[in-house]
This record gives sequence, structure tokens and C-alpha cells, in this order.
Amino acid sequence: MIEPPFVTDADLSRTYDSGAYEDPYDRIEDYRRVIEYAADHPNRGSQAIATALELPRSRIRPWVDGDAKPDPMRGVEIAEQHGWLRLTYDDPKFQALNRLVAWVFSGGSLASDTFAPLFAVESESDADQLRSDFETLGVKYAVERDDDPDRATELRPTAHGTVLGRVLHVLGAPIADKNPDASISLPAYLDDAPGSIRLDFVDVYLLNRAVEFEDKRMLQVAEDRSPDYLEALAAFFESVAGESVTVSAKNIYLSSAAAQSLYEKIGSPK
Repeated sequence: MIEPPFVTDADLSRTYDSGAYEDPYDRIEDYRRVIEYAADHPNRGSQAIATALELPRSRIRPWVDGDAKPDPMRGVEIAEQHGWLRLTYDDPKFQALNRLVAWVFSGGSLASDTFAPLFAVESESDADQLRSDFETLGVKYAVERDDDPDRATELRPTAHGTVLGRVLHVLGAPIADKNPDASISLPAYLDDAPGSIRLDFVDVYLLNRAVEFEDKRMLQVAEDRSPDYLEALAAFFESVAGESVTVSAKNIYLSSAAAQSLYEKIGSPK
């Protein structure tokens, strides 16, 4: 179970390659030790520092003699500057991150090699919601449109987007494909989240995936994912709506009572 504060230095560092280390976070700790020692002993060179700290000189020389930093350290510094680390449920930036996590599940993706996020939007109102969350998080983005009328417009964070993607992954957003063979589960932080966080997650999910049956006032969410994931998602919807939600092989059906309950809480899906 994930508990606040969310996304620590160690959490984020462990999305990076470990290099010569077993634990990527050890790269950050060694870097900090080296920089602190160098500041306290400004007349000592990289060989003396390496000897004092029992570290290979080849590893620390770029840190001492240049401005090089381990990749995990750069990522942590960027996340720190944007206020994405050590958040609690009531922080507006966590609330924005929660909605982006829901968007990755329901209408986006994280690249498997770079963690770069992509968010698909079907309407200008959808894009406005994303823009608002990007603004809260201090994220710049690019808009990509395609001539294919069946393809959605995509919003892609630009500067530091890969660090944002790593933060979303730490919170539980899946990387790469979300097919029936992929091992995907809902974010653990939702288990103990306040109602507003859980409701926001459902709101984004239904915005991207729900189809309304006007004659029955039911909602259908089509998902080609594993049975376990569908069952967990249906149970989550039911817990938020407080009304019946059922599952078939590739669909989740929110009863008219469940849909009405959500209408009252978040409004009709757009």
C-alpha cells in the first residue's frame, strides 16, 4: 500500500538505470556525499576525495571536476523544482497528478523506454482540463493533430516530460501496452484516498471511456484488459458510485442507479 507523502527521492530514483549500483538511489546518496565533502574540503581533488570516501575516482571525477550529475539526481532535482515530490492527498499538485494518472489508464500512455507521457483528447473541453492540470504542475506541452478524423488530438508534455512520466509511474500509472496480457492494477494510493481523489479518478476515466445508453441511462466502459483488472475497476466504480456495477468479458456496465449517482457527484460524462 502506498501512503503519503507520495513520490520520494528514492521512489523516483528507482525508475532510472542503476548503472554500477544495485540500487539507483545509492547513486544519489554517493553523489550527495561527494559534493558535501568537496564543499567542506575545497582544496582536495577528485583522487583525495575518492580515497577519503572509498569510491572509485573514475566514478566521481566528473562530479568533482565538472558539472556532471547522475541521471537520478537530475530527475530528483527537476521534480523538486516543480513541487512533485513528497505530496499529500490535499496538495493541489497531487490532485492534478492523480487526474493525469487516471488519464494514462483511460486515454493516454507512458513510453516504455523513456516514460514520456501522451494524453489523447476528443474535445476542446477535454483539452482544457488537461491544460489546467499542466498549469498546476508547471508543465509545458505541445499539441499534435492528425489528418485522420478517427485519431484523437494528442497533448504531449515537452520540457521535463519524461520526469513527469516517471512521477506518474511511481504513483501507479502503467508503462507501455495496456492489453489483456499486461499486468496492470489500479494505483494503491486510491485505497485510502479521500472521496474527492477517488471521484476525480473516476471522473477522468469515464470522460475518456464511458458510452451512455440514453434509453437505459446506463454507462458502458469498454476495456480489452485482463479479467482481474476489469473486476478491480468495476469494484472501484461501484465503491465510488455506491450502486451496482457489473462486468462482462470486455465491458463494465454501470447501472442506471450508479450512473445517476455519479451524475449527481460529477455531472454527465462529456
